[in-house]
Amino acid sequence: MRILTFRRDGDSRPGALLSGDRVLDLSALAPDTLALADGGEALLAAAREAVAAADDDHPCGEIHPLSEVALEAPIPGCRKLFCLAGNYREHIKEGGRPTYEKDESYPYFFMKPPTTTLIGTGAALIHPRIGRKMDYEGEFVIVIGRRGKHIPVEDAESYVLGYTVLNDFSERSLDSKAPPKAEREMNRFFDWLVGKWCDSSAPCGPWIVTREDIADPHALSLRTTVNGEIRQDSSTAEMIFTVPEIVAFISRVVTLEPGDMIATGTPGGVGSARGVFLQPGDTVEVEIEGIGRISNTLIAEP
Repeated sequence: MRILTFRRDGDSRPGALLSGDRVLDLSALAPDTLALADGGEALLAAAREAVAAADDDHPCGEIHPLSEVALEAPIPGCRKLFCLAGNYREHIKEGGRPTYEKDESYPYFFMKPPTTTLIGTGAALIHPRIGRKMDYEGEFVIVIGRRGKHIPVEDAESYVLGYTVLNDFSERSLDSKAPPKAEREMNRFFDWLVGKWCDSSAPCGPWIVTREDIADPHALSLRTTVNGEIRQDSSTAEMIFTVPEIVAFISRVVTLEPGDMIATGTPGGVGSARGVFLQPGDTVEVEIEGIGRISNTLIAEP
Protein backbone atom coordinates (compact mmCIF):
# COMPACT_ATOMS: atom_id res chain seq x y z
CA MET A 1 0.00 0.00 0.00
CA ARG A 2 1.10 3.54 -0.78
CA ILE A 3 0.00 6.05 1.86
CA LEU A 4 0.10 9.75 1.07
CA THR A 5 -1.10 13.22 1.99
CA PHE A 6 -2.73 15.27 -0.73
CA ARG A 7 -4.19 18.75 -1.03
CA ARG A 8 -7.33 19.51 -2.98
CA ASP A 9 -9.62 22.53 -2.79
CA GLY A 10 -7.44 23.97 -0.03
CA ASP A 11 -7.79 20.96 2.28
CA SER A 12 -5.05 18.55 3.32
CA ARG A 13 -6.25 14.93 3.44
CA PRO A 14 -4.87 11.41 3.94
CA GLY A 15 -5.01 9.12 0.96
CA ALA A 16 -3.72 6.03 -0.78
CA LEU A 17 -2.48 5.53 -4.32
CA LEU A 18 -4.66 3.26 -6.45
CA SER A 19 -3.90 1.57 -9.75
CA GLY A 20 -4.18 3.83 -12.74
CA ASP A 21 -2.60 6.82 -10.96
CA ARG A 22 -5.68 7.53 -8.86
CA VAL A 23 -5.85 8.74 -5.26
CA LEU A 24 -8.37 7.40 -2.74
CA ASP A 25 -9.41 9.84 -0.02
CA LEU A 26 -9.04 8.08 3.37
CA SER A 27 -10.57 10.90 5.43
CA ALA A 28 -13.38 8.55 6.48
CA LEU A 29 -10.82 6.45 8.34
CA ALA A 30 -8.53 9.10 9.85
CA PRO A 31 -8.16 12.90 9.82
CA ASP A 32 -4.55 12.72 8.61
CA THR A 33 -1.72 10.29 7.92
CA LEU A 34 -0.25 10.70 11.41
CA ALA A 35 -3.55 9.51 12.89
CA LEU A 36 -3.49 6.64 10.40
CA ALA A 37 -0.03 5.63 11.62
CA ASP A 38 -1.16 6.06 15.24
CA GLY A 39 -4.09 3.71 14.63
CA GLY A 40 -1.82 0.71 14.40
CA GLU A 41 -2.40 -2.47 12.45
CA ALA A 42 -6.19 -2.41 12.83
CA LEU A 43 -6.52 0.95 11.08
CA LEU A 44 -3.93 0.03 8.45
CA ALA A 45 -5.90 -3.16 7.74
CA ALA A 46 -9.03 -1.05 7.24
CA ALA A 47 -7.07 1.17 4.85
CA ARG A 48 -5.91 -1.88 2.87
CA GLU A 49 -9.51 -3.09 2.64
CA ALA A 50 -10.58 0.35 1.38
CA VAL A 51 -7.86 0.28 -1.29
CA ALA A 52 -8.86 -3.22 -2.40
CA ALA A 53 -12.53 -2.23 -2.56
CA ALA A 54 -11.73 0.90 -4.58
CA ASP A 55 -9.64 -1.08 -7.04
CA ASP A 56 -12.70 -3.37 -7.44
CA ASP A 57 -14.85 -0.30 -8.20
CA HIS A 58 -16.48 -0.21 -4.77
CA PRO A 59 -14.87 2.90 -3.27
CA CYS A 60 -15.61 3.98 0.29
CA GLY A 61 -14.26 7.49 -0.34
CA GLU A 62 -13.73 10.01 -3.10
CA ILE A 63 -11.27 9.13 -5.86
CA HIS A 64 -9.25 11.79 -7.70
CA PRO A 65 -6.79 11.59 -10.58
CA LEU A 66 -3.25 11.92 -9.26
CA SER A 67 -2.67 14.72 -11.77
CA GLU A 68 -5.40 16.81 -10.13
CA VAL A 69 -4.05 16.83 -6.56
CA ALA A 70 -0.94 18.30 -4.93
CA LEU A 71 1.14 15.85 -2.91
CA GLU A 72 2.45 17.05 0.44
CA ALA A 73 5.06 15.33 2.58
CA PRO A 74 3.58 11.90 3.42
CA ILE A 75 3.30 12.76 7.13
CA PRO A 76 3.49 16.59 7.28
CA GLY A 77 3.00 16.61 11.05
CA CYS A 78 5.44 13.86 11.93
CA ARG A 79 6.72 14.16 15.48
CA LYS A 80 10.42 13.59 14.86
CA LEU A 81 12.67 13.64 11.81
CA PHE A 82 16.04 11.95 12.28
CA CYS A 83 18.92 11.92 9.78
CA LEU A 84 22.04 9.76 9.70
CA ALA A 85 25.47 11.14 8.84
CA GLY A 86 28.17 9.01 7.24
CA ASN A 87 26.25 5.81 6.51
CA TYR A 88 27.76 5.24 3.02
CA ARG A 89 31.50 4.68 2.57
CA GLU A 90 31.61 6.54 -0.77
CA HIS A 91 30.22 9.66 0.88
CA ILE A 92 32.68 9.40 3.75
CA LYS A 93 35.59 9.06 1.31
CA GLU A 94 34.56 11.99 -0.87
CA GLY A 95 34.44 14.15 2.27
CA GLY A 96 38.10 13.33 2.95
CA ARG A 97 37.41 11.34 6.10
CA PRO A 98 38.57 7.81 6.96
CA THR A 99 35.97 5.09 6.52
CA TYR A 100 35.10 2.62 9.26
CA GLU A 101 33.44 -0.72 9.88
CA LYS A 102 30.23 -0.93 11.87
CA ASP A 103 31.94 -2.65 14.80
CA GLU A 104 34.16 0.45 15.17
CA SER A 105 31.34 2.95 15.59
CA TYR A 106 27.60 3.46 15.90
CA PRO A 107 25.08 5.33 13.73
CA TYR A 108 25.67 9.08 13.93
CA PHE A 109 22.31 10.83 13.88
CA PHE A 110 20.87 14.31 14.28
CA MET A 111 17.41 15.85 13.94
CA LYS A 112 15.70 18.33 11.63
CA PRO A 113 12.66 20.35 12.77
CA PRO A 114 9.86 18.54 10.89
CA THR A 115 7.23 21.28 10.91
CA THR A 116 9.42 23.75 8.98
CA THR A 117 11.66 21.46 6.90
CA LEU A 118 9.29 18.86 5.46
CA ILE A 119 7.75 19.68 2.07
CA GLY A 120 6.22 17.53 -0.64
CA THR A 121 7.31 16.78 -4.17
CA GLY A 122 6.67 19.72 -6.47
CA ALA A 123 6.88 22.27 -3.66
CA ALA A 124 9.37 25.14 -3.92
CA LEU A 125 12.75 24.42 -2.30
CA ILE A 126 13.94 27.65 -0.69
CA HIS A 127 17.54 28.76 -1.24
CA PRO A 128 18.07 30.68 2.04
CA ARG A 129 19.55 34.16 2.20
CA ILE A 130 22.36 32.86 4.39
CA GLY A 131 23.07 30.00 1.99
CA ARG A 132 26.36 30.03 0.08
CA LYS A 133 26.96 26.36 -0.71
CA MET A 134 23.63 24.57 -0.94
CA ASP A 135 23.79 20.85 -1.63
CA TYR A 136 21.54 17.83 -2.21
CA GLU A 137 21.57 14.47 -0.43
CA GLY A 138 19.25 11.77 -1.75
CA GLU A 139 18.20 9.45 1.08
CA PHE A 140 16.15 6.32 1.81
CA VAL A 141 13.79 6.89 4.75
CA ILE A 142 12.39 4.56 7.42
CA VAL A 143 8.92 5.45 8.73
CA ILE A 144 8.08 4.13 12.20
CA GLY A 145 4.74 2.43 12.81
CA ARG A 146 4.88 1.42 16.49
CA ARG A 147 5.98 3.14 19.68
CA GLY A 148 9.13 1.60 21.12
CA LYS A 149 12.16 2.06 23.36
CA HIS A 150 15.20 -0.23 23.61
CA ILE A 151 13.97 -2.21 20.62
CA PRO A 152 15.97 -5.42 20.00
CA VAL A 153 17.62 -5.61 16.57
CA GLU A 154 15.83 -8.88 15.82
CA ASP A 155 12.41 -7.22 16.40
CA ALA A 156 13.17 -3.84 14.83
CA GLU A 157 11.60 -4.41 11.41
CA SER A 158 8.22 -5.07 13.05
CA TYR A 159 8.30 -1.44 14.24
CA VAL A 160 8.59 -0.14 10.68
CA LEU A 161 5.46 1.18 8.94
CA GLY A 162 7.17 1.61 5.59
CA TYR A 163 9.66 3.59 3.54
CA THR A 164 9.84 6.84 1.59
CA VAL A 165 12.30 9.21 -0.15
CA LEU A 166 13.94 12.40 1.13
CA ASN A 167 16.41 15.05 -0.03
CA ASP A 168 18.51 16.22 2.93
CA PHE A 169 19.02 19.72 1.47
CA SER A 170 22.14 21.05 3.21
CA GLU A 171 24.09 24.30 3.60
CA ARG A 172 27.81 23.41 3.51
CA SER A 173 29.28 26.80 4.44
CA LEU A 174 26.92 28.71 6.66
CA ASP A 175 27.02 32.51 6.48
CA SER A 176 24.80 33.83 9.28
CA LYS A 177 25.88 37.45 8.70
CA ALA A 178 27.13 37.48 12.28
CA PRO A 179 30.45 39.09 13.32
CA PRO A 180 33.49 37.03 12.26
CA LYS A 181 34.15 34.03 14.45
CA ALA A 182 37.36 32.48 15.62
CA GLU A 183 38.43 29.20 14.00
CA ARG A 184 37.16 26.66 16.51
CA GLU A 185 36.25 23.03 15.97
CA MET A 186 32.88 23.52 17.68
CA ASN A 187 32.08 26.49 15.43
CA ARG A 188 32.65 24.31 12.38
CA PHE A 189 30.54 21.50 13.84
CA PHE A 190 27.58 23.72 14.67
CA ASP A 191 27.79 25.54 11.34
CA TRP A 192 27.43 22.09 9.74
CA LEU A 193 24.55 21.14 12.04
CA VAL A 194 22.60 24.40 11.71
CA GLY A 195 23.10 24.16 7.94
CA LYS A 196 20.79 21.12 8.04
CA TRP A 197 17.87 23.03 9.58
CA CYS A 198 16.91 25.57 6.91
CA ASP A 199 13.23 25.97 6.02
CA SER A 200 12.01 23.50 3.36
CA SER A 201 15.26 21.50 3.65
CA ALA A 202 13.56 18.09 3.72
CA PRO A 203 11.59 17.46 0.52
CA CYS A 204 9.93 14.10 1.09
CA GLY A 205 7.59 11.66 -0.62
CA PRO A 206 5.89 11.09 -2.88
CA TRP A 207 4.27 8.55 -0.53
CA ILE A 208 5.06 5.86 2.02
CA VAL A 209 5.30 2.32 0.67
CA THR A 210 4.30 0.00 3.50
CA ARG A 211 6.80 -2.57 4.72
CA GLU A 212 5.11 -5.62 3.20
CA ASP A 213 5.47 -4.16 -0.31
CA ILE A 214 9.27 -3.80 -0.14
CA ALA A 215 10.84 -7.25 -0.36
CA ASP A 216 14.33 -6.12 0.66
CA PRO A 217 14.97 -2.54 1.84
CA HIS A 218 18.71 -3.18 1.46
CA ALA A 219 18.63 -3.80 -2.30
CA LEU A 220 17.05 -0.67 -3.80
CA SER A 221 18.69 1.59 -6.38
CA LEU A 222 18.94 5.26 -5.40
CA ARG A 223 19.50 8.02 -7.95
CA THR A 224 19.72 11.82 -7.66
CA THR A 225 19.71 14.17 -10.63
CA VAL A 226 20.20 17.93 -10.92
CA ASN A 227 18.59 19.47 -14.01
CA GLY A 228 18.50 15.97 -15.51
CA GLU A 229 22.19 15.20 -14.90
CA ILE A 230 22.85 12.12 -12.76
CA ARG A 231 24.79 13.09 -9.64
CA GLN A 232 24.21 10.11 -7.32
CA ASP A 233 23.75 6.54 -8.54
CA SER A 234 23.97 3.95 -5.80
CA SER A 235 22.01 1.37 -3.80
CA THR A 236 20.76 0.94 -0.25
CA ALA A 237 22.93 -2.20 -0.29
CA GLU A 238 25.84 0.18 0.31
CA MET A 239 24.58 1.38 3.71
CA ILE A 240 26.95 0.63 6.58
CA PHE A 241 24.18 0.22 9.15
CA THR A 242 21.01 -1.69 8.21
CA VAL A 243 17.40 -0.75 8.89
CA PRO A 244 17.09 -2.95 12.03
CA GLU A 245 20.42 -1.71 13.39
CA ILE A 246 19.44 1.94 12.88
CA VAL A 247 16.01 1.56 14.49
CA ALA A 248 17.41 -0.39 17.43
CA PHE A 249 20.21 2.09 18.09
CA ILE A 250 18.11 5.25 17.96
CA SER A 251 15.52 3.63 20.23
CA ARG A 252 18.23 3.27 22.88
CA VAL A 253 18.43 7.07 23.02
CA VAL A 254 14.95 8.31 22.05
CA THR A 255 11.48 6.76 22.27
CA LEU A 256 10.32 6.12 18.72
CA GLU A 257 6.68 6.95 17.91
CA PRO A 258 4.36 6.19 14.98
CA GLY A 259 5.06 8.54 12.10
CA ASP A 260 8.66 9.30 13.12
CA MET A 261 11.00 9.32 10.12
CA ILE A 262 14.65 8.28 9.89
CA ALA A 263 16.65 9.33 6.81
CA THR A 264 19.41 6.75 6.52
CA GLY A 265 22.26 8.81 5.05
CA THR A 266 23.38 9.66 1.53
CA PRO A 267 25.71 7.90 -0.93
CA GLY A 268 28.62 9.46 -2.76
CA GLY A 269 28.18 12.10 -5.46
CA VAL A 270 27.16 15.17 -3.50
CA GLY A 271 27.89 18.63 -4.91
CA SER A 272 30.44 19.57 -2.27
CA ALA A 273 32.77 16.79 -3.48
CA ARG A 274 32.73 18.39 -6.95
CA GLY A 275 32.75 21.98 -5.75
CA VAL A 276 29.44 22.52 -7.57
CA PHE A 277 26.50 23.86 -5.58
CA LEU A 278 22.81 24.44 -6.20
CA GLN A 279 21.41 27.75 -7.41
CA PRO A 280 17.87 29.17 -7.70
CA GLY A 281 16.24 27.64 -10.76
CA ASP A 282 17.90 24.23 -10.35
CA THR A 283 15.63 21.18 -10.17
CA VAL A 284 16.66 18.27 -7.94
CA GLU A 285 15.08 14.84 -8.30
CA VAL A 286 15.61 11.85 -6.02
CA GLU A 287 14.28 8.44 -7.04
CA ILE A 288 14.39 5.14 -5.14
CA GLU A 289 13.47 1.85 -6.76
CA GLY A 290 10.11 0.48 -5.63
CA ILE A 291 9.10 3.71 -3.92
CA GLY A 292 9.04 6.65 -6.33
CA ARG A 293 10.53 10.01 -7.22
CA ILE A 294 10.43 13.48 -5.70
CA SER A 295 11.19 16.62 -7.70
CA ASN A 296 11.73 20.13 -6.33
CA THR A 297 12.94 23.36 -7.89
CA LEU A 298 14.93 25.96 -5.95
CA ILE A 299 13.72 29.52 -5.52
CA ALA A 300 15.54 32.38 -3.79
CA GLU A 301 14.27 33.21 -0.31
CA PRO A 302 12.31 36.49 -0.51
